Amino acid sequence: MWQEADGDYDDGDVVNAALVGSHNGEDFASLPSCILNARPKPRLTDEEKLTRDCMRRRQTDLERRARIFDAKRRMIGVDKEALDAQVAEKQRLKNMDKGADKRGDMDMLQIDKQLKLIEIDKQRQRREQELGCKEYSLQSLNFQSRREYDLNDPLAKRKGVPARVGDDDTRCGPSSMQKFSGEDLMKDERTRQQRAAMVSSIEQQKFEKAMLAKMAKRNDGGVGYAIQVEEITALRNEIEENEVALRKELQRKQYDDNIAQANENADKRNGVVRANMEANMRELNFHTSDKFLNENAASHFNNRVIRDAYKGSSREERVQVAAEQRQQVMENEVVKVTDKQDNRQFANTVENTRRQLVAMERDKQRRRREMREQVAQDNLQLRAEQKANTKHLDRLYQNSFSPEFFEQFGTGCR
Repeated sequence: MWQEADGDYDDGDVVNAALVGSHNGEDFASLPSCILNARPKPRLTDEEKLTRDCMRRRQTDLERRARIFDAKRRMIGVDKEALDAQVAEKQRLKNMDKGADKRGDMDMLQIDKQLKLIEIDKQRQRREQELGCKEYSLQSLNFQSRREYDLNDPLAKRKGVPARVGDDDTRCGPSSMQKFSGEDLMKDERTRQQRAAMVSSIEQQKFEKAMLAKMAKRNDGGVGYAIQVEEITALRNEIEENEVALRKELQRKQYDDNIAQANENADKRNGVVRANMEANMRELNFHTSDKFLNENAASHFNNRVIRDAYKGSSREERVQVAAEQRQQVMENEVVKVTDKQDNRQFANTVENTRRQLVAMERDKQRRRREMREQVAQDNLQLRAEQKANTKHLDRLYQNSFSPEFFEQFGTGCR
C-alpha cells in the first residue's frame, strides 16, 4: 500500500514520500534507491497552483530587486554568469594545459630514462673496449717488447756478455790483447775442480784408513805398507806446503802492487792540491800588487783623463760643481715664483669666469622656476574650471532614483 509522510509543502515542492509496507510478500526496503526516491506527479488544486505561481513570482521579484539594488551591476552592467563561465572555461583550459604538460613531462622522463640506459650501455661498451685495449697493450705492446728495448734496458750490463770471456774470445783480435786487473774468468771451473779434489781427498783418506785397519788386523807386511803410506803422506804434505807458500807469495805480490797503486794515486791527488794552492797564491799576489785594484795608478796622461783609472774629482772641481748647483737652485726658485704668480693670475681669471657663469645659471633657473609656477597656476585654474564643468554635467545628465520609484515594486501579485 502507498502512504505519504506527514509534512508541509515548501515553494510548491512536494516532500519526498517513503514507501512503507510490502506487496506480494516483497519488502519495498530492498528496492534500489532510484525506485525508492521516485514519486508520482502531484495532483494540485487550483488554490495550490495559484499559491505556487505567487511564490514563483515573488522569488523572481526578489532576484530582480537584488539585481537593481546592486549599484555596481546596475551602473557597469557586468554579466557575472558570463564572467563565471569564462573563469570556468579558463580554469578548464588551464587544467587541460597542465594535464598536457604533465603528460609531456612523463614522456620526457621516459625518454630520459631510455637515453640514460643507452648512455650506460654505451659507456659499458666503451669501458670494455678500453679494458681490452689496455690488456692488449700490457701483453703485446709493453716496454720490453719494443725494438729499441736493448738501448733502454736498465739491466743491460747484467744481461750482457763481458768484454772478454777468455784468451780464445773471437771478439778480441790481436789489437785487443789485454788482461784486466782482478780478472778471474776460470772461477767457476776452479771452484768445481776444488770441490771435486776435496771430495776425492776425503774419499782417499777414508780408503787409506780402511786399508790401515785391515792391515792392522792381518799383521802381515803391514809395517812396510804403513811406512810407504807415511812417505807418500809426507810428500803430499810437502807439495801442499809449497803450493800454500807459492799462493802466499802471489798474494803478497798483489798486495804490494795494490799498495804501490794506492801511493801513486795519493801522490797524484797531492800534486793536484799543490797545483791549486800555487794557482791561488799567484792570484792573491796579483790582487795585492795590481795598481788598478789598489787604486794607486796614474789617472791622467797628457792632461787627459784615463777612463779606466779615474777614481774621482779633485777638491777644486767639487767646489766649482757646488757653486754651479747653487746657481741652478736660485734659478729654479725664480722660475717657481714666476710660475706661481702666473698660476695665481690664471686661477683668479678662472674664478671670475666661474662666478659669472654661476650667476647666469642662477638667473636662468630663476626664470625657469617663474615660468613653471605660471604654468602650474594656469593648470590649477584650468583644472578648477574643468571640475566645475564636470559637476554641472554630472548633475545635468544624472538619473537619480527617488524612494517612490522603489515603493512601486512588491505591492501586489501579477
